[in-house]
Amino acid sequence: MGTENQRKLAVTGGLFSAIYLTMNNVLPSAPELLMGLTLGLGLAFLVLGLLPGESWRKLRRWRHSGE
Repeated sequence: MGTENQRKLAVTGGLFSAIYLTMNNVLPSAPELLMGLTLGLGLAFLVLGLLPGESWRKLRRWRHSGE
């Protein structure tokens, strides 16, 4: 189940990165806040999607420990 979620996160990160690159070329006058948010989300999703299995499980355990 974890690898399916990781794959979705990696694809989402790739899409955000592609959107960033497209916006950078098509709309060079786009607001910096929007560009930075798009790039940051893309990088965050890519990192989460590419985590090794053990780190993924530790992160999930930590996230659900406060419930």
